[in-house]
Amino acid sequence: MAAVATQGSTYEVIEITGRAGGTIDLRLGVSSFQYFEDIMSPVVTAVMGVVTSGDTIEGQGIYSGLPIVGGEKVRIHITSPMEKQREESPGVFELTMYVNRVSDYKLEKQRETFILHLVSKEGIVNMNKRILKKYKQKRIDEVIKDFLDILEADYEDENIEKTVNSINFIGNMRKPFTLAPMLAARGIPEVGKNSAGFFLWQTRKGMYFKSIEKMIFDAKENKEDTVKMEYIYDRGNEGLDDPEKSFAKIYSYGISNNKDVMAGMRTGENSTYRIYFNPHTFEFTRPEQSVFYPKEQEGMNSDEKPISEEADPTQIPKPEMANRIISGIYSVGCLEETIKDNEAATEVNNDNLSDVGQSISRYASIFTQVATLTVGLNTELCAGDIISCTFPKVSTENEVDPAQSGLYIIKEISHFSQGNRSYSALKVIRDTSGE
Repeated sequence: MAAVATQGSTYEVIEITGRAGGTIDLRLGVSSFQYFEDIMSPVVTAVMGVVTSGDTIEGQGIYSGLPIVGGEKVRIHITSPMEKQREESPGVFELTMYVNRVSDYKLEKQRETFILHLVSKEGIVNMNKRILKKYKQKRIDEVIKDFLDILEADYEDENIEKTVNSINFIGNMRKPFTLAPMLAARGIPEVGKNSAGFFLWQTRKGMYFKSIEKMIFDAKENKEDTVKMEYIYDRGNEGLDDPEKSFAKIYSYGISNNKDVMAGMRTGENSTYRIYFNPHTFEFTRPEQSVFYPKEQEGMNSDEKPISEEADPTQIPKPEMANRIISGIYSVGCLEETIKDNEAATEVNNDNLSDVGQSISRYASIFTQVATLTVGLNTELCAGDIISCTFPKVSTENEVDPAQSGLYIIKEISHFSQGNRSYSALKVIRDTSGE
């Protein structure tokens, strides 16, 4: 019988290796497996339910016999229904993770149950690393690559997007994944130089450092190459028994957020007033320099992002200036290596006026529309991928809803497998409505 997208998956390899040696096959003991990726997380995680007999290792269970104390390596290889159905593999799900902790351990007669919480190697290594370096006029993408090299993380150069701006800063013994989101927020891409804001995240394929603007630009301009899957939602259950249709079917969906006007104003999506103090000159930035209105941003679907008259920031009277006010103190001269001509260094290390307002606006706008979807298990999809969704209108006819349909970015994805069922759950985002 042909495979259907929500049928159970096959555990080809589920092995756990103890820290003192010894490898145990867990394939028959896995009761459930759920894997997570998120473009706002630099590590991937998973949760695995295990049920085994109590005398697996020399009269003991796996938990005490191996034993499992944290840090054990777990090798995973799962074959999805889509792989079974199609001759060309749509995405082999194979990776190695490590035990972060064990929860809900229970021992009943000859059976033990527990839950393994897994994390990628980089998540554990990050806790043992601190950045001691001083970075002087380094492009932000170069700094991110340096962090990833320190963590010995896997990445491809083409997946680390270049920034046009450089930065000066000292690590101050903070961890790489503590600093990385702060730097990503300040990155300005080559595409759309008026829109700062990057994400650093991990998938089973490696690490990615991409700007919001570039992700949207590629989705619009290179649609055939970037759209990973086209999904369709219909009110009936048509296609459930047809393998090919079941793979492209949205089984359930909901819109969890659709343009919160007041939230956007509070966060500074439409305007920010940035005030910075220079401790050398004892001067503040001038008002004409400080007001920021977003412009020339790529739109995921429609290029029009109308603002109601009541929310229009250009209507704000002086001296209020903007929806959100940001203040700070410039770092002046503290990264200069030498003092020239017996004069103190006066150079501003990083001019926050060039990127802070841009990133606040961009991060807020990309969450204009947020939807959650449940589809058949598709291990080809990863966080950060672009998908196309078609939704029907609320009517008696099967007409397409142009407001909800269109391109989306996968913010979060979870692959779930349990017994005779498996599926993928997605949280998808975009900054504009319409196809």
